[in-house]
Amino acid sequence: MSVNFLPPDHDANARRKTLILAGVFTLAVGFIAFGGAWASYNSVNRGTNVIEEFGRLPGISEVRQLVFGQDNPGNTLSDGKDEEPDIMRVLILGIGGPGHDGSLLTDTIQLASVDLKNKRVGMLSIPRDMAYPRGDGTFEKINAQHAWEEQAHPGEGAVRTAKKFSDFLGVDIDHVIRIDFRGFAAFVDAIGGIDINVERSFVDEQYPTSDEKWTTVSFKKGQQTMDGRTALVFVRSRHGSNGEGSDFARSSRQQLVMFAIREKLLSLNTLGDPSKMAKLYQAVTNHLQSDLTPWDAIRLAPMLQDFSPDKIQTHVLTDAEGGELVAANLNNNYLLFPRNNDWNLIKQIAKNPFDAKPPAAPVLANIELKNGTFRTGFAFQMSNQLSLEGYKAEVMGNAAKRNYTQTTIYDLTEGKKTVELAKLRRFLNASISLSSSTEEKVSNPDTDFLVILGETSFSVIDAPPYATTSTP
Repeated sequence: MSVNFLPPDHDANARRKTLILAGVFTLAVGFIAFGGAWASYNSVNRGTNVIEEFGRLPGISEVRQLVFGQDNPGNTLSDGKDEEPDIMRVLILGIGGPGHDGSLLTDTIQLASVDLKNKRVGMLSIPRDMAYPRGDGTFEKINAQHAWEEQAHPGEGAVRTAKKFSDFLGVDIDHVIRIDFRGFAAFVDAIGGIDINVERSFVDEQYPTSDEKWTTVSFKKGQQTMDGRTALVFVRSRHGSNGEGSDFARSSRQQLVMFAIREKLLSLNTLGDPSKMAKLYQAVTNHLQSDLTPWDAIRLAPMLQDFSPDKIQTHVLTDAEGGELVAANLNNNYLLFPRNNDWNLIKQIAKNPFDAKPPAAPVLANIELKNGTFRTGFAFQMSNQLSLEGYKAEVMGNAAKRNYTQTTIYDLTEGKKTVELAKLRRFLNASISLSSSTEEKVSNPDTDFLVILGETSFSVIDAPPYATTSTP
């Protein structure tokens, strides 16, 4: 025997509510479709933008402000006056999301600067291993900042990270978009896939799987259509062969995919169709965090149509020859610092990514290191420190003798780099040999200074100027 505690008219009321909701949804879809068609008709006759005409429909302005908030997307992150009203900067963050190791660490960091006046875009890729100053004399990888902010302020990580990066880079960041892996794949699938011209074939035998194992993935050079899952693998791969096994190569592929998404949206006429944009937003809404409301996104999307590919400048911060960064292994942490510790160079690129790449800081001198102590790995540790100071110290080894107390510098330039020599002497707490002859053999003919490391330089390593902290 069963007892029904529900009121007698419960089923009838439930059916009535379902019919009402279905009717409201049908009317909403019909209104958007009719409004989109009417806006398209007016835009053709008036030579205006479809989104602008859609916004002029009776009641739309009031409804969107009631539901979505402010009418003008403007700069929603800055607490003060926007110093560059003609430049709109959007920070794009990609994270693993639920089910992935380090789910809140940023796998992708892109800063898009849009010049509204001159119709051009500058895309800057920031490697996730770049050092980020925590303000207490320590550094950690920049990809950890979002994780710290989201853990401390759930639901606000993206916006708070954008504000931190704005101060760090010295620029006004107007908007931020954070999307996880599932959202990215869903978005690509929602637009029917993307066409990518893979620049070179590569194989990655260490692509991570969901069960914390590895699998092999590969891509062949040439044009191909990718669905969401394939595109995600393409932008995530970090251990590929044929020059594709670095974060820098991965950043270039990410920018390539963003261009492909833009082209697909244009080909489908999605950017000018409010109903299509609304459906796309719905496809990723559960995987998205942003300061932009749905209406803001719908309003800003058509702007992408105004920027031709030849007006889009891309730049990837790298530690390659002539790049802006230098790699260092500090306290068993791999970090990327600006050459010569010149953070102004990074800020300069962030502020003006439209023009030609600014010249990288020159190498002060080529140094060959010989470990004259019994401390294991001393030459390698010192190489890291000297690289941060702007010296190139890639050649190293052990000295013939290992009982040096005083670090000694041999000047092989015949006095042509006195300023660099003086700085090096102070940094190493060393003495300078007046003679260029030594029993130690020099391996590289381009060496400017031969350094025999002694115990007087232990303090450089024992109290490094760049301490690191653990990541979340």
